[in-house]
Amino acid sequence: MVYGRRRQGKSYLLRRLADAVGGLYHLATEQAEPISLRRFGDSLASWTGLSAGAYGFAGWEQALRTAAEVMVARSRQPPPLLVIDEFPYLIQENPGLPSIVQGLYDSLGPGAGTRSIPVRLILCGSAISVMSDLLSGTRALRGRGALELRIRPFGYREARQYWGISEPAAAFAHNALVGGTPGYRELVPYPAVPENAGQIPGWLVRNVMRPSMPLFDEARRVVHEDPRIRDTATYSSVLAVVAAGESSPTKIGGLLGRPATSLAHQLGMLSAAGFVDRRHDLLLERRPVVTVTDPLVRFHQLVIEPYLADLEAGRARHVWAEAAHTVESKIFGPHFEALAAEWLARHSYEEAALSAGPVGQTVIPCREHKTGHEVDVLALARGSRPRTPGVPIAFIGEAKYRDRRPGIAELRRLEHIGALLTAAGHDASGAVFGLFSGAGFTGELTAQAAGSHGRILLAGLDTLYGLTAGGS
Repeated sequence: MVYGRRRQGKSYLLRRLADAVGGLYHLATEQAEPISLRRFGDSLASWTGLSAGAYGFAGWEQALRTAAEVMVARSRQPPPLLVIDEFPYLIQENPGLPSIVQGLYDSLGPGAGTRSIPVRLILCGSAISVMSDLLSGTRALRGRGALELRIRPFGYREARQYWGISEPAAAFAHNALVGGTPGYRELVPYPAVPENAGQIPGWLVRNVMRPSMPLFDEARRVVHEDPRIRDTATYSSVLAVVAAGESSPTKIGGLLGRPATSLAHQLGMLSAAGFVDRRHDLLLERRPVVTVTDPLVRFHQLVIEPYLADLEAGRARHVWAEAAHTVESKIFGPHFEALAAEWLARHSYEEAALSAGPVGQTVIPCREHKTGHEVDVLALARGSRPRTPGVPIAFIGEAKYRDRRPGIAELRRLEHIGALLTAAGHDASGAVFGLFSGAGFTGELTAQAAGSHGRILLAGLDTLYGLTAGGS
């Protein structure tokens, strides 16, 4: 099983894999079953060197069994490889197709003894909710998969390398606005890469914020191409509310005039498809915090949709200037927090000698602040389990992408949070205090971090992108 949203490179990889081993790659399309069977027969005929129409099939069981037998008989490098891309299109017309594959696997697969036909089959699709469900629970293909691979967008570091953006500030802004989907580069008619953060507005205006550009409506298309996301208005409303900053199911439902329980299905589908994330508090049993994970979807909901009439009238530069505060607070701020957490989880051990376990967020109650303290980046000790009483704390951090440089006041806040955690029964005595900033740090804070023997970590964009040897 190989799946992931469109433009992630699935077909690119599978075509080249099939070519490398002499396999058969077939791309399904959204058509009636007789036409789909005819197209599959033509793909098999082309692979065998015969003319189109050489194979005619009455159903998928006959088609797949014949393909397996023909490929084994003619393949020079057994076992042959058969790739069926966009498999969900075929399921739409024939919901029983996974059961047909199961029957063939059981009759021809590894457990069939002397009747076994050694064929490798890859099923691929862009409808994540459909593909991820095929091997789950009591589904027909449960237990038959040898590999389940989800192709995801590039991480922020890989995206910078792929686009060839040299300046970290420009790479961050670009990633926060369009994400790491590799196929988007092919949709950019003006290929000039922004060399610095000051060129980002012009690049966006030319390539994303003009109705004639492919990326202008890409976010809406990619959400609603999933066949299980049918109620366009409801799903769009949920994404708009979450992108605007509402993170609890209760508040989301309240703004939409619906009880929170009535949105469980929509939030579950958006989460399964990779458009929203439901993050759980690392320390306490609370309802999950819901956030939009796809940068282009977030940008579409916050900038393109609210200003659609202005953008269609050609006032993209005016819109960008008017939406500047929204971009800073609703896009750059949350994205910087996400990159800080990713750096802590993936890179901090090698680059800053930090020993961090599970990474996430929490809210610490405080008598002085009735709403408590939100901790942007928190890490438990290695080997610890989240939401366990008295779990040891390895890292307490704040991540702010802002013009004002953090100083001693921000460090004192983290130390206060550490004391609150200790009072709550957690062991925060060895926790590292970390400050992430896109604007640098005050000289006083830098000097104190330098003499902290590793207890204070300061990380800017250079650190997040691996351009320095870690924090102080």
